[in-house]
Amino acid sequence: MPALVIAIGNPLRRDDGVAHYVQVPRGVFRHATTQLTPEVAEEVARYDTVIFVDADARAKEPRMEAIAAAPAGSGRPASPLTHALGPPEVVALARKLYGFSGEAYVCRIPVRDLAEGEGLSPAAKRFVERAEREIDQLLATVSSAGTIK
Repeated sequence: MPALVIAIGNPLRRDDGVAHYVQVPRGVFRHATTQLTPEVAEEVARYDTVIFVDADARAKEPRMEAIAAAPAGSGRPASPLTHALGPPEVVALARKLYGFSGEAYVCRIPVRDLAEGEGLSPAAKRFVERAEREIDQLLATVSSAGTIK
């Protein structure tokens, strides 16, 4: 199966929803969510390449990072008060429970304004296009290597 882009964040917390503004290339599937839950692992397992897109208040530039193929259970567990997970934990679950053997990445987008409200700050808007280019470039590289069918 081709690639999946998972947009993570709350669009009602200004820049936290930046991932929801990122457009994906034609033929790439998209899933939008406010937080990652264990249920997302089953969907992840159906794809050869998965890119999680998320806001990052510590980032200076949009950046793409590979998610290491760590064994399930090696990451930090979800809080007992929530079942929200990070991308590495979702990938680990997809590998262990559903046999996911593809590649997974996180595209981190710098953000500054996490106040209540809708819309993006001017800085976050500029970073959306750069994140789209990072995603396009990665998918072109993966596609030419033969991972995307």
